[in-house]
Formats: sequence, C-alpha cells, structure tokens
Amino acid sequence: MNRTSSRTTVAVVGTILAVGLTACGSSSSSGSGGLTVSQFKAKANAICAAGNADIKKIGQGISASSSQTQVVAALHQAAIRANREVSDIRKLQIPSSIAHDVDAMLASVNTATAKILSGGIEVLSGADPFTDADAKAKALGLDKCESGSGT
Repeated sequence: MNRTSSRTTVAVVGTILAVGLTACGSSSSSGSGGLTVSQFKAKANAICAAGNADIKKIGQGISASSSQTQVVAALHQAAIRANREVSDIRKLQIPSSIAHDVDAMLASVNTATAKILSGGIEVLSGADPFTDADAKAKALGLDKCESGSGT
C-alpha cells in the first residue's frame, strides 16, 4: 500500500472496528412483565461497554505499516466480537414497544459483519457496511449503537 492509501485504510479500519452495540434513552414498560426500555438499554450498555473495549484493543494493533493480512484479520476479529454483542443483546428481554426496531438494527449489524467476514481488504474500498445499522440506531435514539461510539 502507498502512504496515502495506508492512512486511509487505517482511518476506515478504525471506524469499522469502533462499531458498538449499546443503547441509552427513555423508559417505558415492556408490557409483558419484562424489562422496561430503560432497563433493557442499561443492560445492553453493559454488554456493549465490554465489546467496545475489546474492539478498541483489536483496532490498536493496526497502523499504517500493517499488512493487508493483518488488517483483514483485525476486521474479522472485530466483526466476530460485534456478532457476539448482537447475540448477547438478543438474549435480553427486549421490550415489545421497541422489539421490531431493535431486531431490525441488530439484523443490519449482522449483515454488515457478514460482509466483512466474507470479504477481504476490498471491504475498505466500498461504502461503510454499517450505514444502515447506524441509521436504525440513530432513529431509535441509540447513539452508542452507531459506528465509532466505542472510541
């Protein structure tokens, strides 16, 4: 990679590796004796705080001098970690009032991570795979769910 390409790659990798899956916001009842929206979001935040820290550590190993193999390996590690966050969040009692939207956001994260896991370095030259997940998170008011929230 040339110097400009290396810097761009490091910046893009940093953005992708910074994806986090947490939540914060208002409170309402789940209607099913489960968690309130606030309780759900607090639990999701706890799950994602750990995930964000792990993903940040993965990203710290990448620099302008990293090989394409190292960059792809880091992207794959971060995607796998993000998928574990999604799985852990799905295990929570998602309040019915936000369940559809949370499910859609988590599915978008899984779509993005699948793209990363199936691709190589070329994933960095295309559109940000987390754009849809970020939009869904923003619409829900889940600012910690947006890419870069863990940095």
